Amino acid sequence: MAYANQTSAKTDHDIIIVGLGPTGATLANILGGYGLDVLVLEREASVYPLPRAVHFDDEALRVFQSIGLAEKIESKARVNLGTRFVDKDQNLVLDWPRPQQIGPLGWYPSYRFHQPDLENDLNDGLAAHPSVSVKRDTEVTKVQNRGDHAAVNFVHNGTKDSATAAYVVGTDGARSVVRAAIDCDWEDLGFQERWLVIDVLLKRECAHLGNFTIQTCDIDRPTTYVRCPGDRRRWEISLKAHESDAMAIEDDFIWPKLRPGITGEDGTIERRAVYNFESKLAGNWRRERCFIAGDAAHLMPPFLGQGMCAGIRDAANLGWKLAAVMLWGAPDALLDSYESERRPHTRTYIETAVNVGKMMNSAETAETLTHAIRPDGGAHMNSINRGLGPGLVPANASRVGERMPQPGLADGTRLSDAMQGRFAVIAPDDLIASAADKMPDETVAVAISADSNPELAAMLAEMDAAGLVLRPDFYSYGMLSSDNSANLPDLLPDLFADLLAELGAHVTAA
Repeated sequence: MAYANQTSAKTDHDIIIVGLGPTGATLANILGGYGLDVLVLEREASVYPLPRAVHFDDEALRVFQSIGLAEKIESKARVNLGTRFVDKDQNLVLDWPRPQQIGPLGWYPSYRFHQPDLENDLNDGLAAHPSVSVKRDTEVTKVQNRGDHAAVNFVHNGTKDSATAAYVVGTDGARSVVRAAIDCDWEDLGFQERWLVIDVLLKRECAHLGNFTIQTCDIDRPTTYVRCPGDRRRWEISLKAHESDAMAIEDDFIWPKLRPGITGEDGTIERRAVYNFESKLAGNWRRERCFIAGDAAHLMPPFLGQGMCAGIRDAANLGWKLAAVMLWGAPDALLDSYESERRPHTRTYIETAVNVGKMMNSAETAETLTHAIRPDGGAHMNSINRGLGPGLVPANASRVGERMPQPGLADGTRLSDAMQGRFAVIAPDDLIASAADKMPDETVAVAISADSNPELAAMLAEMDAAGLVLRPDFYSYGMLSSDNSANLPDLLPDLFADLLAELGAHVTAA
């Protein structure tokens, strides 16, 4: 069964992405993998050469795996040991260890990285997609919804130009031009502080710094130390109201504030910048043909290292849905589930990061620290594993919207490798056979035998599941319990019947 492009108007491109940071580049790679015609407009003439984001997790790396770049990206990253929260005298009061073995998603749970390396790898990935074109040194001046398409005006290399597309996605940061076109307000979640960010390139070994992230919880001067890859180290230092930006970036101010401490003889300051750490959610992530993702849609304090990760999850969620509408015949209503699923999910991460920030500002005892994060009094902080907000709700299914693990397959690859941007129907052979006439074209979904793959069978057994339908972003579309296995043929039409036209009926509002 072949699927036609569902663009309702003749446009220059299928999708225009504004912004080529990690979120935009990941989305462009995902869409390019589907063969969609994508134009990316980026303000900067080249990749910014200095550090910015420094953390991604196993879920982000699983997305990078889906676009064929995980091994290349991981080779330059460093497995993160975890975070230790200490008091002003550097005594340990709360521990957040990160596992040092491969986790259920198929990768280590936490990594430190150098953002220019990541962006260069993502850009190299785009070069392999002939349907993706990139215009750098481009300033977007206007974005317009025009009913059945969108238009973007921009200045490229000093020359005014314009282009049209079925959809426009703004991954252009906190001052997003696309968000302005959506005309939505920020919801402020209550955290706004000025911090100084210092990136240092060590000149010699400084073993006393250690390999853990150190969050110094000091009411007078909260400080964060981050062990980055290679010889790079980062400090984040809270600033007081009377300390001007100009004062804060001076060497005489910086070196005495570093905890754990080093001097100018130990390293060279590679980057110094004052940031306003904020906690905000855009009120709307979509208006007609325009969407926002990444920092254009949400801002969070850096204490969990989840700001960029949230943007990568946005790209994974929106990317397959755009492909489903453009290529598989799914209704435009499917795209409404992007905001309803991602916004509540992101809120959880922002609120937790805000709590960590408040803890660092006010906590002076182990009891205060512990209860700021774990009301049950637990001594360790755990990572978040939250399901999606309300979105796609098929009938006869459970565990809808839960993040799913990535077992290995019998051929030595992993589950996501077999999916290749498609849905996966995971079940024993007899159940797959019973639903064979309901399966769509292989460009949309792949059936994977649990009988032939022991780790998949073990996953289903652990969930007491007869079968599982996995979405292209690796969240559960729906699970059938072992006593409900006869309904697998009924579950599939909810997703696939009539070229996915049924999907619109299964989108619920937040």
